[in-house]
Amino acid sequence: FFGCIGGALRLHGARMQSSGRVAIIDIGSNSIRLVVYERATRSPLPVFNEKVLCGLARELDITGHLYPPGVEMAVGNIERFANLARNMKVARLDLLATAAVRDAADGAQFIDHIGRIAGQRPRLISGEEEARLSGLGVMCGMPGVDGVMGDLGGGSLELVALSDTGLGPWVTLPIGPLRLLTAKRDPRSAVEQAIAGVDWLSKHTGRTFYPVGGAWRAFARLHMEYKKYPLHIIHHYTVPGDEARDWARFIAAQSPKSLEKMSGVSRRRTESLPLACVAFERVLAALRPRRVVFSAFGLREGFYFTQLPETEKARHPLVAFAEDEGVAWRRFDLSPVEVFDWLTPIFTGETAGERTLRLAACHISDIAWDDHPDYRAEQAHMRVLHMPAPGMDHRERATLALAMAWRYDSIPRVPWTETANHLTDSTAQSFARRLGTALRLSYNLSGGAPGLLPRVGLRRTEKQLELLVPALLRNQLGDVTERRLAGVAAAFDLKHEIRIT
Repeated sequence: FFGCIGGALRLHGARMQSSGRVAIIDIGSNSIRLVVYERATRSPLPVFNEKVLCGLARELDITGHLYPPGVEMAVGNIERFANLARNMKVARLDLLATAAVRDAADGAQFIDHIGRIAGQRPRLISGEEEARLSGLGVMCGMPGVDGVMGDLGGGSLELVALSDTGLGPWVTLPIGPLRLLTAKRDPRSAVEQAIAGVDWLSKHTGRTFYPVGGAWRAFARLHMEYKKYPLHIIHHYTVPGDEARDWARFIAAQSPKSLEKMSGVSRRRTESLPLACVAFERVLAALRPRRVVFSAFGLREGFYFTQLPETEKARHPLVAFAEDEGVAWRRFDLSPVEVFDWLTPIFTGETAGERTLRLAACHISDIAWDDHPDYRAEQAHMRVLHMPAPGMDHRERATLALAMAWRYDSIPRVPWTETANHLTDSTAQSFARRLGTALRLSYNLSGGAPGLLPRVGLRRTEKQLELLVPALLRNQLGDVTERRLAGVAAAFDLKHEIRIT
């Protein structure tokens, strides 16, 4: 990826993307959801997201048919969702149906009816495809995955092995919480028997488990409340494996009335959440993962990922988000890649993760230019800390937010950086300071105009940071330039010097 910075990244600056908004209606076993994305890209940005819990899989194992009240609710809402999408003038609308519709005797009849009222026939996803798309969704939002993904819907659990080389073995199991509610035997026994039949799970013990699905996201929110975790972003929320299993065991033993009293639990989840945690605890018992990393990306994002050209798939999701959204945040013609290249000589020894953060920071480095000067640092910091960007864990997110604070403020040690400081360590904080002060220098020196930075050298030696200015450009230095250079040098624990060459 990084070997192509000079060429391919400049090509990507053209913002490879679809020509308009795209929408998907996800017809799940428990919920029906409409998501509208600004465009189909490597890092899709939702502009509309609404769901309704219909419970199509309720009583499926007893009657063999979709739950009649759920069907009635689904039909009305799918018609509304289709009309909403068309009113938003989406360029493309997809309807996907999963486990409940797939397994029900009247599933084909339901598909035909939905096709008539929505004006478009839903696509029925097989168990294999559901596992594959959910796995691709996790890989789309989290580069470098290594472990097993589990996508728990109302009617089924899909498990698939993930690695940097792609998808591994998969399985779909009929142990969604709505099915467990009406199981003819003990839910725990049903889950244990289903998981025991998956022989390849034992080969993936000790790695990371990536949960997907609304019930397990509800579990993550509960755990956040319990831990008083300062950042309420589910994507990449990480819990040690043993702790996650203990917490799942605790929630599985709670009654719906007990759960109603807990902060962070939706009433609509109180009936199914304990059963979702039964499945969660048993999966964790089988895998014994070192850590559990929750993913907000799943089947929908995986579906759109398969539709992208190979050049778009190759982009890093965080860099893709920063490139695509950063265009709207820039006031100058100065290229982010020009800034990135100019700063590279002083960031020798950075890790691959730091290099990715630095590239993303260059694309969003003018994010707060139109805020009041007294609040730019705070606004930039908060926007980055909370922005809906994939491709980074919470430590990296906080590091990038701190870098934006330093970008706009020479000493941003204020209460609003408390969350980011809590989520980072001294190494990350030092990198953020270096990056932010260096970005501040680049804008002061260039004035946002392209072409000047490549003519001025920035060099880091063992003892000092040097700005190498050609004699013909000495008048381009402002009164503030040396102070900005001194700020960068201090971040690197170096002295500074401006050298006229």
